[in-house]
Amino acid sequence: MTPRYFPAFLLFLLLPLYVLADSPEEARKPVDRLNSTLVEVMKGGQKLGYAGRYKRLDPVVRQTFEFEAVSLIALGVHWKKLDQPQKLAFMDKLTDLSIATYAAQFKEFGGESFQFESSQDIKNGKILLRYNLVAPSEKPIKFEYFVGQFNGQWHIINIVVDGISDLALKKAQYTSVIDREGFDALLNKLTQKITDYAKNNAT
Repeated sequence: MTPRYFPAFLLFLLLPLYVLADSPEEARKPVDRLNSTLVEVMKGGQKLGYAGRYKRLDPVVRQTFEFEAVSLIALGVHWKKLDQPQKLAFMDKLTDLSIATYAAQFKEFGGESFQFESSQDIKNGKILLRYNLVAPSEKPIKFEYFVGQFNGQWHIINIVVDGISDLALKKAQYTSVIDREGFDALLNKLTQKITDYAKNNAT
């Protein structure tokens, strides 16, 4: 059974942190590393368990995404209102949630593989990389990765799955929670979601 996938990180406007793209092959490295790790943990599946999948994914997710840029977009105008400890706390929580989501959803292997389709230079030095997640007897799932360079290193800044972005939903949800209940309430809700992933995948 094909797992549910995590569509995340719609991102078109970022701070001017990019340099011009130098090589689609170099830009693919973080994406290929993430994808190969996802297939690996699916193959390990039940043997690894949720905790094992989380442990295997943790360093890869942290090293392949640019969570500061993602956090800035996810919180919109609220980001500028946060002090540095609050910004760091949110980035840490968003990172943990991303790892937990992957560990919970990529847990079964049914012959899936990621196949590179094409690359496209887009504005501000970003590159769009298109992949298909293919599995026997199933319709391919389209993955679009937006990558950019931060301090000379390529990182993922957006993933769109079959045209759907989780970041757009997250931005609406997160800013709404802050508006209604405040920043601390948002952190508590993210913590609870991480806890729920671990609890619901304990067996």
